[in-house]
Amino acid sequence: MKHCKVKLLSFVVATVLIPLLLTTAVAQAQAAPWTVVKSPNPGSGNGLFGAASISANDVWAVGNFSSSGVPEQTLTLHWNGKKWSVVKSPNVSSQDSELMAVSAVSTNDVWAVGDSHTTSPVFQTLTEHWNGHKWSIMASPNPGAQLNELFGVAAVSTNDVWAVGSFALTGFSPSQTLIEHWNGTSWSVVSSPNVGTQTNELLGVTAVSASDIWAVGDFNNGTGPQTLIEHWNGTSWSVVSSPNVSGASNEPLAVAAVSTTDVWAVGNSTTSGVSQALIEQWNGTSWSIVPSPSPGGSNDLRGVASISATEIWAVGDFIDNNTGAFQTLIELWNGTSWSIVSSPNPAGMQDFFDAASADPSSGQAWAVGSFIAFNP
Repeated sequence: MKHCKVKLLSFVVATVLIPLLLTTAVAQAQAAPWTVVKSPNPGSGNGLFGAASISANDVWAVGNFSSSGVPEQTLTLHWNGKKWSVVKSPNVSSQDSELMAVSAVSTNDVWAVGDSHTTSPVFQTLTEHWNGHKWSIMASPNPGAQLNELFGVAAVSTNDVWAVGSFALTGFSPSQTLIEHWNGTSWSVVSSPNVGTQTNELLGVTAVSASDIWAVGDFNNGTGPQTLIEHWNGTSWSVVSSPNVSGASNEPLAVAAVSTTDVWAVGNSTTSGVSQALIEQWNGTSWSIVPSPSPGGSNDLRGVASISATEIWAVGDFIDNNTGAFQTLIELWNGTSWSIVSSPNPAGMQDFFDAASADPSSGQAWAVGSFIAFNP
């Protein structure tokens, strides 16, 4: 089930935001405003679903764009410290193509993953690599006959990159977790556990080290999605027990690591059609739910990024109870508690964040997503 990202296909303008004066000092980070930074929009519909920070003047954002009469195209934007610009990226011929996540080893070694699909629909994995000069499609396996999707990527080193998602053997079989690994030469499927009888999917991945990788998602046994968290110990993937809000559907959508004993997953829990922010933390021994604010009638966190143990950013959106509008949602962990930080809404009615990234060396953080611009 493809639901981890919001994708808007008409009258959408991609937006990128950065908190000014953001440093590792929590007081300044809380006081600093988030402001809209102009970004290009090559199509009539544009969306950003992933971001990766290498340095203050080297940031990537990926997604897709669409124009009337042609398939969806991959979209890669680059920040050079002064402005965002479109960097040409390849597409699978005559098919819709989109990039859902991006991760960097270095300025000339960047990976983006997603999928390409036909109207049938048949979904195929899509992995692209930036070598410092251009983006190229790299062959990746497709174990499913109809469904193969990659939602997250984590680059440890040039010969150690992980991508996660889901696949289905047939159009009628339950979806299974999909984990692929790049060894410096090729991508291959790595066996991963499945606990759901109906669906299993991994939506985000983060790396502490080559032998300490976390992937998050959900599974369903017929009573609604429940948290699914898996760990790579250098030898194999295993399920690690994670809590759920009782009586709710629970979906972790993104994960970020500070250290071996400090990992964060964010998403939502839904009861009676109303979702609340869901944040969980790994303390080196177990996962636990950490209280977090939910300002609206429906609340979703889709991205998380870390500056330090006392500065974690989570981003998403909520529905304003008074107006019914979708508004951006940014929350900050200061080492003690989560709180809402004011964030702009360029459209005022339909504003979304899908991903976050941060550069600890500069103290700079980014949130990317999309908003609907209504023509008068």
